[in-house]
Amino acid sequence: MKKGIALLITLFFIMAITISIGIGFKYVNEAKATIKDENFLLQTNIIIDDVLTFLKNSQELKLIKDDDSGEAFDIFLAQSEFIPFEIEDIKVVISIKSARRKVNLNDLLELEVVDNQEEPKQLQQFKSFLSGYNVNLSYVDMLRDSVSKYDINYAPSTGILEAKPDIFRDYIASYEHLDEINEYYKNTYYENYLSAINFKDIFYVGKTGSKDNNTTQSDYCIDNLYMTAWTRHMLEGITLEAAQEYIPEDANDSNLSEIQGFKLCDSTESRMFLDVGLEIIQGKKTANISFEYDIKQTKGYNFSYEI
Repeated sequence: MKKGIALLITLFFIMAITISIGIGFKYVNEAKATIKDENFLLQTNIIIDDVLTFLKNSQELKLIKDDDSGEAFDIFLAQSEFIPFEIEDIKVVISIKSARRKVNLNDLLELEVVDNQEEPKQLQQFKSFLSGYNVNLSYVDMLRDSVSKYDINYAPSTGILEAKPDIFRDYIASYEHLDEINEYYKNTYYENYLSAINFKDIFYVGKTGSKDNNTTQSDYCIDNLYMTAWTRHMLEGITLEAAQEYIPEDANDSNLSEIQGFKLCDSTESRMFLDVGLEIIQGKKTANISFEYDIKQTKGYNFSYEI
């Protein structure tokens, strides 16, 4: 019975979000006569606003939030991964996935050695993973130099800040930003081992959702049911092939443990985060926007734009 109700929730959600965005486009069409080159940006902004407003007011998500078993959430993700539709000459694809299926790279890089104690287990695990791909471990130092926040007292351990004095240093802001660092590493060591690693399937980038939610790095958890194969490969130290075949039976069915420093989501509430992606296409113009949405707090954050 619960599964049937959850499926109905998903169907109503898909129908409602499509109608909601369609209504918003009515006002875009009225502006076409006066706006030319700026029209695509206007359309993109309207879609984002419509999606956020809909998520915040969605009765379907409210029902999912109130389901303490998490069953409705799981069925919702299974049925709503991709929602494609077309309005006049604009194609829109909305993807909705678990926002706890990967590791937050910026949180990882902010971990520090305290009072000359042993390096945090998370960094040790990351370095062990990189070593398995023959990556020089100075790569981690390059990443940490790149998030040194313009501190005049900071002493960089690599040459990336000297070679790229204008590089953004508050945090890893996008995958393009990460690619720039990876390219510097490649040109420095004259090898390309990093290309064998699927960083997009392991890490989130951008401002950390945990900070925007006034929580700490230790509060961030990985959802074992939705962990990507690459994330499991990195965290658990198993082969990529084994990770791809791994099917967890429940949220706690994993080799991942606290001793490695990574935390599994241990409650329904800690899993209630969506990774929402929007691909908007009009002719040769494309916009890709992604953000994290907290179902419990009805709040979107960690926005990333590629237009």
